[in-house]
Amino acid sequence: MSESLNNHSSLGGAVFPPNKPLEPRKQFSKTPVVYDSLFFLDFNKNGNCIVGASEVAGTFWEGTLLYCKNEKHLENFDYAGHYIYSTTSDGKFVNNSIIALAEDTGNINVISVDEDLMLRSVNYFKLIERIPQIAVWNKSSRILSCSGRSVTVWDADSIDRKPIQKYGNFHLERITCVDTLKNDTNLFLSGSTDRNACIWDTRVEVPPSVLYSNEFSSITGIAWNQEDDHYITVGTQAGDIYLLDKRESKDFVSVLHCFDAPVNRVVFNNAKEFAVCGNTKDVLIVKCLSDELHDVYRNSNISGLSKTSSGMMVHYTLAVSESVW
Repeated sequence: MSESLNNHSSLGGAVFPPNKPLEPRKQFSKTPVVYDSLFFLDFNKNGNCIVGASEVAGTFWEGTLLYCKNEKHLENFDYAGHYIYSTTSDGKFVNNSIIALAEDTGNINVISVDEDLMLRSVNYFKLIERIPQIAVWNKSSRILSCSGRSVTVWDADSIDRKPIQKYGNFHLERITCVDTLKNDTNLFLSGSTDRNACIWDTRVEVPPSVLYSNEFSSITGIAWNQEDDHYITVGTQAGDIYLLDKRESKDFVSVLHCFDAPVNRVVFNNAKEFAVCGNTKDVLIVKCLSDELHDVYRNSNISGLSKTSSGMMVHYTLAVSESVW
């Protein structure tokens, strides 16, 4: 028998002897691994960017956060800093040097980017259930999260780690998505599997009101048009995008079928254009012309961010920056 067999090594993927138990993985990786599932990407005001990838197919779920100096470095995953942690659903820049991560453990992990581009945890907030999405405001340390049927507002600088505001049970089922009006810390949006999209104003006694209710499908994505805040888009489990006008609540302005898969994220590029991705490889650019939604670009093979899996997240402006925007 060869020396390799005597040492119980692997040949052609086989384990010798055949009944030797496989060693379970117990520790996070020492160096970053860019896994096939890309879940989020965000840019700060300086043009620095973060991308989050997670291993969700194995028995040890691990997430990798890469910090890149700009989008050109990101295209090749040429990172200047990194952080390895549990799997995550979302990540956002709170400001140019502070990042918030929504981890599958139920933690919101607050990460500081030091001058030498070292990423380290400086604070955290704990929720019982998984956090599917977070959102932030401009020039604010506040973080908006959703978990279960509740939405919660946190202060990234908080010492006691208690929420500033928490609202529960306004939605009848699990909340899947949130977004903010970036320049007004009183206003935000939520969407839920109860098929309702709500608009919130924390200054009033009963903050939420139903902006739109879909007759057939769960709300899985929501985005506020930051340049014309009358308009909001929602995505559904059925793969449709609805354009809403908050001045005419309970009805939609226009609808477009995007995918034969759930919509995951919607991001506005300007007042008339936004991008959509879902549980599919495709990234779709949609334009609003005379209150009608039109599919103007579809990319099914994203250069530089082509790793795909069900539920993948990509950064839309990067994917089509040269050809469309």
